[in-house]
Parts: sequence; structure tokens; C-alpha cells
Amino acid sequence: MKKIMLALLMAVVTFSAYADEKKDGRNPFQEIAKRQEKAIIDEALLSEKQVEAFMPIYREYKKSLFQLGRQKYELKKNSRENFGAVLSQLADIEKTEAEVKKNFYEKGANAITAEKMFRVIRAEDRFHHNMLKNGMHQQNRNKWNQHRKGPGKDKKQGGAKPSSPDSKACPSR
Repeated sequence: MKKIMLALLMAVVTFSAYADEKKDGRNPFQEIAKRQEKAIIDEALLSEKQVEAFMPIYREYKKSLFQLGRQKYELKKNSRENFGAVLSQLADIEKTEAEVKKNFYEKGANAITAEKMFRVIRAEDRFHHNMLKNGMHQQNRNKWNQHRKGPGKDKKQGGAKPSSPDSKACPSR
């Protein structure tokens, strides 16, 4: 269940990055996908021949998962009634996701060895974990910097100064 949630989260994050494509023509979605592919190739130790055989399968797999994630997102977003039917549709989509994954594992193991396929799966998990970890770390750092600045302070002044020796402690939340 954790992996499904992680995959959905990554699909939403990558879709939002795609939707927010910058004006300079760069596509963050494609940049993330390229970094992910490079990380997988490096960690799974794939040869050039294996990359040529495997990457089309991988890209099709990611495209299918993205489309299924989008269907789930739209279903949840637009559902206002008949929740029993919505739950049934969500279960069907998740069943399809499981079938897509199983198919990917089988096709991937035929294109490269089962051991390398396992390394691919592990590399993908690590990539997602690191993205989330680094993203959360950056968010926490931003919150800490905002806290240090205090309300109404600009960046050059630094944090708010305590008004008395007794007020050195950070105020409780």
C-alpha cells in the first residue's frame, strides 16, 4: 500500500511539475524523468544494449501508471455523489495498476535479467525516497528560515532579537 501511495504521490508531483512548465521552454517533468532514468541505469548497472531493450518498456510502464493515476485523481476530484460506485471504480483502477506492474516486471525481466530488474525496482524506490526526502528537507529549511526572520523582517536583518534574557526560548506553537 505504501508503494502505491508513493507512486501516486510521485505521479501527482510530476504532473503538477508538467502543468507548471516554465516559460523558458524547460519541462521539469522531463528533467525529473531523465534524472530518474539515469539513476536507474547507473544503480542497476545496465549495459548500452540492456538500456536499449529495457527503457522503451520502462517508459511505457511509467506512461500507463501516470494515466491510471490521472484517472484516479479525476475520479476523486469530481465525485460528489454515488460514492459506492466511485469506490468500486477506484478499486478497478488499482487492480489495473497491479496488473500493469506485474506485466512490467515480467517484460522487464525478459529484456534484462531478473536480478537487474530487481535492481531497477530498488533504484526507482530509492529515487522516489530521495526526492521526497530532499523536498521535505527543503520545505523544513524554508520554514526554519521564515521562523528565524520573524514577521516583517527582511533577509539582511536576520532573526528577531529577544527583548529580554527570559525570552530566549522559542515561543510555543
